[in-house]
Amino acid sequence: METGERLKKLFQKITETWGLYKEAAQATAVETIETELGEMENIFGLLVLGSFIGFPSPPMQITLDLLPEMEKHFVLMLNKVDMAQSPISDLLSTFDVM
Repeated sequence: METGERLKKLFQKITETWGLYKEAAQATAVETIETELGEMENIFGLLVLGSFIGFPSPPMQITLDLLPEMEKHFVLMLNKVDMAQSPISDLLSTFDVM
């Protein structure tokens, strides 16, 4: 076998392998970004509404300005506070029994 043919086959194998890697990375890219976005929203919610769990809260004007954006997180925090008093209901809601 000639050296040029070997190099050509090696380059072809590298190209195929890179194509498989690229395809796999593209398939999971959107899911990864969505997961990171959700986590960043949760962190932002904790920073703004942190007084629910004992974090120091930002100035009231900032909190009131951000409140329309924080409606989903505000409802989630209120639900968590309600379920903190009843661990059995939290367990049942996790298992989706009812």
